[in-house]
Amino acid sequence: MTETGHTGAYIRGAYTGTPNRVSKLLKKQKGICPQCKQHFTPEDLIEVDHIIPKSKGGKDTYNNLQALHRHCHDVKNKNDYLYDWLDNGYKWKDDVLTVPMTRD
Repeated sequence: MTETGHTGAYIRGAYTGTPNRVSKLLKKQKGICPQCKQHFTPEDLIEVDHIIPKSKGGKDTYNNLQALHRHCHDVKNKNDYLYDWLDNGYKWKDDVLTVPMTRD
């Protein structure tokens, strides 16, 4: 599912001028794109991405959504088919995506 919008200004915990779902994701992500690690700017086009694609068993829930720059979303979508999320330890428990622990 794709949703675009501009970040607008950050005022009292809400991004003005954006769809509600995008605003909540931006707040949760502290205004940072998880793909490129850059802050969103008012000029950026933002798309809502399924972390685990629905085609790979991902759910259409808030915990499986993230806001990405449009160009970052394009890159992620091109590579999603290469990675089998559920075969790499990611699991759903009570509609929450759990990520495997790694050791450094």
